Amino acid sequence: MTSRTVPLAPARQPLLLPGAPGPATLVEHVFATRTGWSWGSHPTRPRAIAVACDGRATLAGDPAALPPAELAPLANHRVEASERFLPLLAEAFDDVCADERMLYLQAAPPAGAPHVPHGIVVRRLTAADASQLDACGPDGATADGPEEGAHALAASGLGWGAFRHGRVQALVGTGFLGRRYEDLIVTPLRDERLWRLTLACLIAHTADVSARGHRAILSCASHDRPGRLLAWNAGLRLEREFVEYVVGLPSGMRQNRRERV
Repeated sequence: MTSRTVPLAPARQPLLLPGAPGPATLVEHVFATRTGWSWGSHPTRPRAIAVACDGRATLAGDPAALPPAELAPLANHRVEASERFLPLLAEAFDDVCADERMLYLQAAPPAGAPHVPHGIVVRRLTAADASQLDACGPDGATADGPEEGAHALAASGLGWGAFRHGRVQALVGTGFLGRRYEDLIVTPLRDERLWRLTLACLIAHTADVSARGHRAILSCASHDRPGRLLAWNAGLRLEREFVEYVVGLPSGMRQNRRERV
């Protein structure tokens, strides 16, 4: 996504609680790294803001102050916003699907370290691991990776992986780095073996997060029982439930494509 940041200072931003777990972490990450996209109805006293990075977005403020056409860069994103933004999203995009999610916050010691099979090494990622993360493919660990993808995650030192013969099997990393919280990403949980390896990576990574003076947050779909168990066993506890809106193409674009065909 092309960066279109406006001079909104998160510390002075009245529309989101600064330093709160959730949307504020995404906003802090965007303004600290100058990545992603943002829009405000006013540089210093906005009535509404839209901020997005790496396929996720947040909207806050007065929906009436956000012209639907301005939301086009959020196509195919997961958007966290209050229910009062739903009419605006329905006007701006052809498809809008609600996804109920749960946000977990690092709050307790892990339940216990899982058994790691012989031949598996759980360690911090390094820049040399970038090619392995690239090889994960569209269903792999970097599908929702931070900043510019696999290379940035590997070089950042903000991730842990489980490796067998040098090939990554599971991964946990920081997707959005805020002033107090780190919003984490994990590999898809395809089977029980991968779940245990991901838990080992998550426990190691959350220890790093604590050492930085931060707290980890992790979200999953409300129906994702393996994801909920992963968070609980790593010492994360339910902070709140929320709704993300998965949006498609900008309104009218699908019809225009059909007409051109």
